Amino acid sequence: MSMLTPGRFIRGMKKTPALLSALLNGVTQERALAARDGDDGWNVVEIVCHLRDFEEIFFMRARRIVEQERPVLEPFDHERMAIERRYSQEDLRAAFEAYAARRAAFLDWLKARDEADWQRVGVHPEAGEYTLLEQAMQVPLHDVDHLEQIARVLGLPGA
Repeated sequence: MSMLTPGRFIRGMKKTPALLSALLNGVTQERALAARDGDDGWNVVEIVCHLRDFEEIFFMRARRIVEQERPVLEPFDHERMAIERRYSQEDLRAAFEAYAARRAAFLDWLKARDEADWQRVGVHPEAGEYTLLEQAMQVPLHDVDHLEQIARVLGLPGA
């Protein structure tokens, strides 16, 4: 029996909004703006905006994998997005709420997929071919990287 199942990745994705909410509990807008990952790194607001925007990108890529035959999946420059979308001027709570809503919609969509959908393939110019299942695996791994980053820049114990 494989451990790489749609249900496993859906369960992982379902946990992130609650974990992120717990990390942000009591964090003010001011603290989120001041807590930065190094001199040139992102602050907490920017990290949450990145999670929000990449949630939409991951969802869009997943839909294209299912709806099109071997679609070419556009790469995105996350640093440029942060500047162009002015992440540093956004509201922490609004960014989190938008992220959580997008994750809920993505999860609902993933739960409706059949077995054949999970094996459909997209092609990313940098990452190569990957299936919807592999896309779903990538999302919680991306989440964990940024949850750790937030915990670390906020100076939480154990981070």
